[in-house]
Amino acid sequence: MKITYNWLGEYVDIPWAWEELVERLTMSGLEMESAIDAGQRLHGIVVGKVQAVEKHPNADRLRVCTVDLGASVETIVCGAPNVESGQMVAVCLPGRCLPDGTQLENVKIRGVQSSGMICSAVELGIGEDATGILVLDAEVELGKPFAEQTGNDDVQIEFEVTPNRPDCLSVFGIAREVRVLSGAELRHPGRSLEEAGAPLSESVTIEIQDAEMCPRYCGRVIRNLQVGPSPDWLVRRLGAVGLRPINNVVDITNYVLMELGHPLHAFDLHKLENNQIFVRRARAGESVETLDGVCRELNPEILVIADGRKPIAVAGIMGGRNTEVGTETVDVLIESAYFHARTVRGSKATLGIQSEAATRFERGADFHAAPIALDRAAGLMAEICGGEVAPGMIDVVAADCASREIHARLSRIKKLLSVDFHDSRIVEILELLGCQVEQNGDDLSVIAPSFRPDLEREVDIVEEVGRVYGYGNIEGSAVVSSPIGSTFDSQIDVQRATRTRLSGLGLDEVISNSIVDDTGMNRFGVDADALIRLSNPPTEDQHLLRPTLVGSLLEVARRNFNQRASTVAVFELGACYQPGSDSDAVSEPVRLAGLWAGNASSSPWRKDHREVDLLDLKGIVETLLADLAPEFHPAEVPWLQPGCAASIASRGEQLGFLGQVEPKLCNAFDLERRVFIFELDFDKVATIWSGPKAAYDPLPKFPPIERDLAVVVPMHVGSGEVESHILGSSPELIEAVGLFDVYQGDQIPPDRKSLAYAIRMRSRAKTLEDSEADEVVEGALRQLAERVGAELR
Repeated sequence: MKITYNWLGEYVDIPWAWEELVERLTMSGLEMESAIDAGQRLHGIVVGKVQAVEKHPNADRLRVCTVDLGASVETIVCGAPNVESGQMVAVCLPGRCLPDGTQLENVKIRGVQSSGMICSAVELGIGEDATGILVLDAEVELGKPFAEQTGNDDVQIEFEVTPNRPDCLSVFGIAREVRVLSGAELRHPGRSLEEAGAPLSESVTIEIQDAEMCPRYCGRVIRNLQVGPSPDWLVRRLGAVGLRPINNVVDITNYVLMELGHPLHAFDLHKLENNQIFVRRARAGESVETLDGVCRELNPEILVIADGRKPIAVAGIMGGRNTEVGTETVDVLIESAYFHARTVRGSKATLGIQSEAATRFERGADFHAAPIALDRAAGLMAEICGGEVAPGMIDVVAADCASREIHARLSRIKKLLSVDFHDSRIVEILELLGCQVEQNGDDLSVIAPSFRPDLEREVDIVEEVGRVYGYGNIEGSAVVSSPIGSTFDSQIDVQRATRTRLSGLGLDEVISNSIVDDTGMNRFGVDADALIRLSNPPTEDQHLLRPTLVGSLLEVARRNFNQRASTVAVFELGACYQPGSDSDAVSEPVRLAGLWAGNASSSPWRKDHREVDLLDLKGIVETLLADLAPEFHPAEVPWLQPGCAASIASRGEQLGFLGQVEPKLCNAFDLERRVFIFELDFDKVATIWSGPKAAYDPLPKFPPIERDLAVVVPMHVGSGEVESHILGSSPELIEAVGLFDVYQGDQIPPDRKSLAYAIRMRSRAKTLEDSEADEVVEGALRQLAERVGAELR
């Protein structure tokens, strides 16, 4: 939002220089993007009077001018065709700089000494007319600074306004902020009107046919006006905030837009069919050529302003060419309405069109500002354009905008801000913000002003009090007072630990789109009733909220392998979506998934170019869940390769699965490599895992003894089950068990298999003897025989 310091000062007395003003507004939430001191840029430009103009002796298109500067009379060579004797002009003298940084010197032009330059509007940076010099009003004082005499000694300031503060998208809105911070009185723009002529009702009728999209529509008629150029002060004001002057009628609507923040539009009254205005949805096949010269195809989701026959504007965004105000216009209808923000956002996205009006409506306009802005514009048109304001205003209110009542607690405000406010100070701040406040003990009943749609809850009131009081003035408290409970803290700790571990294990975190297509969804074993479909999808293909992270990671793998990646090792921690317990509710469980495919190492210095396998991924999961002692059991998952899939459990809870993705699903994602993946229910993981603990084992004092043990077991017995039985047979002495061989073939029955383990034993109290180690191995073998029917190979 662009403003100027002097313009702002018309509505509130500013007790600070512009630098301090910018600092205070920035600290209260309006961050400055840029500031241009126009007076400083025009320093050295003075007012002069052309005394005489003679033809240049050596150039047909140049003239030699004698210019009186008050303190001296200079000769200046000028090439402008409009320079004449008696004109008051802007002069830049030798040794001074133009606003673009060009420094002037005494020069000879075709043999004639020239001491300075008579400037055009473009050279001064205050206009677009480069056809001739800028001719000033006769009332300016000779020899005085140009900026001071013409009202250009101003500071142009641009603020970044956050989307939740549409009230600051106007000069008057920022004046309200200055009033809050300084306590100065606010001066409202004038609304006095002199009405004359036939009543407005004889000129036009207005009907709202969609009250949800347009709850309020106001109109006034100005008759017998003269369309032409705007006065200099209005042109300067608009130029200072980045708007191009068009004609006095359009310029006034733009001026009021920037002044009060409420969009307006002027229609040529005599171009309206049947003198009717309808606020309705567009009909199928309708179109309108907007003021930017583009023909817009409309649909029934778009709200339009129409006359008795055709659309004449896209509501809240841009008017149409068919009712444009031009030099032949005599009577105008001024529109001032309130359009629902959702309506304008949808129309803008559909048509691909942006405007100053849309910027304000899509963030939330002020319902009660419509008649105020309308009267302001009508008064200016009567003053500047010489028009007559028709008696009466048409104000159609199809649906009222109820005031929002917010309940807040004084004690809560003080606690969250850690400041012992006096109650009256809190009430004073809220009233300065425009709120209506009633206090009953500790309770406050706050009615937010209509121009603050962002104030909805108690926390918004707390934020406003802290913002106005000044966060820099809050000393804080040694006592932690946070609205976030320990339940969330533990979840955050586990998430942080999970990301750290997986990153340390070589996996890269990805964040993918939660809106997906239905590629392969039937192969994931997801019931169609468990899919959440979007009623308004961003594209035709993307219309589902993901029920699993697997599809997202497979898409990541496809893109990376298409870019010739040798290995893809990624993980994602994010929400999935499924129907909740209620018919309209959606559950959002948090899932953790990881994928590994390609070479085991991508380093060119290592010769290990083998492809990863299931055990590599299983090692990742085991290390991640080391504190949970995970258990792996054979499982059947619809989209995993049979025999290469396992469930993951801990402490009696099923946490998820891992395995090799079946080839048909890989083909659906154009993946030609073996892909291994796991997915965990992270909510369950976080519940039973308190995060990594700072623990250590002292270095062993005594050496280990290692033994190999090969056993023959039935085919259905898993290696994990055998390992757990070995460890459980003598947990105080068996330090580690590792599988190093699996064999099926000669001398082994077809319904059995051979598993070979390396067993490491150690005592913390003494050096083990061979006989003791042999007893441990024999005990493990006996337990295996009892539990799983194992035989020594």
